[in-house]
Amino acid sequence: MTFIERLNKDRQQLFRLPDNKSRVTFIWDYYKIPIIVFLSVLLLSVILLISNIGRKDASMYVVLLNNDSSLRECDSTIFDETLKKTDLDLKGKSVDVNDKLSVGQEGNEAEDIETMQILTALFTISDLDLYVADKQYFDYFLEDGGYADLSLLIDQNLLERYKDDLYYWENQYGQKTLCGIILHNDSMLHKAGYYHNDVIMGVVANANNLQAAVEFIRQMLSDRN
Repeated sequence: MTFIERLNKDRQQLFRLPDNKSRVTFIWDYYKIPIIVFLSVLLLSVILLISNIGRKDASMYVVLLNNDSSLRECDSTIFDETLKKTDLDLKGKSVDVNDKLSVGQEGNEAEDIETMQILTALFTISDLDLYVADKQYFDYFLEDGGYADLSLLIDQNLLERYKDDLYYWENQYGQKTLCGIILHNDSMLHKAGYYHNDVIMGVVANANNLQAAVEFIRQMLSDRN
């Protein structure tokens, strides 16, 4: 059972318990270490929030989960160069790329939990605009409404050109959301050296730099052959 599958199974079991006391006992028995980690990450969230007050030099904040930058030199200029092609007034700002986070690669569950909590913190405090990950770790933030609906933000004619690469999520009411773009080995990020397998790129729903993130994807799609 994978780390994500275990989290989802435990979450389902938690909701089946009859009362709050049973749920609290279950959480404490099974998640002592994660709770400690969570409190640490909560502190990290506060620190991140405080440290970012007044931060104006980043045009967009990007996380590239489980990328290949530790194995090869990657071209990080693709993000700034792509945004420069848009009509955005960047005012000297640059894209802040985090390519250091990884999960599920070292076999260390404690580090995996910490990484997922850090990502949750980034999603929660709006300190993340563009998120790229493989399907398993992209899907982790779907049910919480983690992604903006790109069908409402990007021209339909442009999206139609890449209809086979659009990643939809359907909720329990049958409502579909275009939450990401599937990137293959011919994508800008793959050519820059960041990935070798398919990944999904999405815009975080409560992104501080929502327009920049959307414009980046629009320009990326427009530049594809």
